[in-house]
Amino acid sequence: MIKKYLNNQYLLTDDRMWIRNFTELKSSAIDINKMHQASDYQELLTNELANHRSRYVNIDSEKIYHKHVVIISDGYQFEEKQVLLAKLPKDTIIIATNKALAKWNLVGDECPTELKTSIKYFIVNNPFQECNSFLPKKHRYFPRCIASTRTNPTFIETYRGMKYFYTPAKNQYFSGPDFNSSYKIDDYRNPICAAIGLSYIFGAEKILLFCCDDSFDNERAGAEKLENGLWSYPQQLKSSRTIDAKLYWLKEKEIKLGNHSSGPKLNNASYITEESITEFFEEE
Repeated sequence: MIKKYLNNQYLLTDDRMWIRNFTELKSSAIDINKMHQASDYQELLTNELANHRSRYVNIDSEKIYHKHVVIISDGYQFEEKQVLLAKLPKDTIIIATNKALAKWNLVGDECPTELKTSIKYFIVNNPFQECNSFLPKKHRYFPRCIASTRTNPTFIETYRGMKYFYTPAKNQYFSGPDFNSSYKIDDYRNPICAAIGLSYIFGAEKILLFCCDDSFDNERAGAEKLENGLWSYPQQLKSSRTIDAKLYWLKEKEIKLGNHSSGPKLNNASYITEESITEFFEEE
């Protein structure tokens, strides 16, 4: 179901989440979902004001173009599979989310030279103290960080790489201060969603999701079994459906979308096997 509201189009997911058509850049970025508890509003505001005082520049001040993008997370078998990314074409960049940077093994003295691979950006938007668990501890590699203005400010202070901010879409229930950014990102409190939105802004023509799931082998209380035999919690399945709905709007723009993850099947991205990852980015 798609509805028009506030000069936007919104796609309704099975979880009753409304996902905005973010590809219409001239429309106002307004999230009509209730994404936060009222008890969180003060912390979000405190974060935004603290981050504004840090005076790191907004990413919209840069003119950035990336034709081919891999968005990575620390999903099922990520630590074993990440070596597949060492063979990516040179014009393909990696955007990391969640704990993918903390678990990145393709850097440092212990990594063979032929496997060393750089991450272009690390995207983060967690407003709470748990955000600091995303910081790397086993290496000192800090790619450029693009953080939501609502990100936990302790994380921002601790992160040792170059830092930028992005402004999240205004929410009907909580908009926060307006820092006059030229565009806003519909992130739905999910860094993968933020990475998808930024990839579109950057001009991506091909996007691959890599280990963007939260699946595991054995049954746990409250988990649901997937078609592939793995398990995942309902909240992670909801996140997957939100991501899939964001991809719907990119598919409408005929952007080529692939998925090498172990979560539920995505309707709007083709599954790409290990052997076909490099081929996915080859010119047609």
